[in-house]
Amino acid sequence: MSTQFAEETLEKSVSFAPVCRSEELEAGWGEALLLDGAQLALFRTESNSFYAASHHCPTTGAKVMARGILGGTMVDGQSVATVACPLHKEVYRLDTGSCLNADSPALQMHELVEVAGQLWLEKTK
Repeated sequence: MSTQFAEETLEKSVSFAPVCRSEELEAGWGEALLLDGAQLALFRTESNSFYAASHHCPTTGAKVMARGILGGTMVDGQSVATVACPLHKEVYRLDTGSCLNADSPALQMHELVEVAGQLWLEKTK
């Protein structure tokens, strides 16, 4: 998707909602978000990449993922951003949601786009 879209075009034709300015998220931390009844977690990595996931732990359903531990690991020679569930320390890739250290369901991920400092989240409904 091109980042040249006007905000009106992005919001109306691609089903994205504005959620916050990118500078409002602290690097290395997650924030919880309620959007259209869905509880989500937004993350900003230390390398200033942005991700959105379900706030629910895939194993227990507890609403804790925004408080997960951000980090990274190497997968097939590529550096991958990760989040570890604060309850069980299961580590999930932030690009795909797959669990790296246990036989657990994947973390549901959502598309998040930055346009001119504004973060846009794919609507879940």
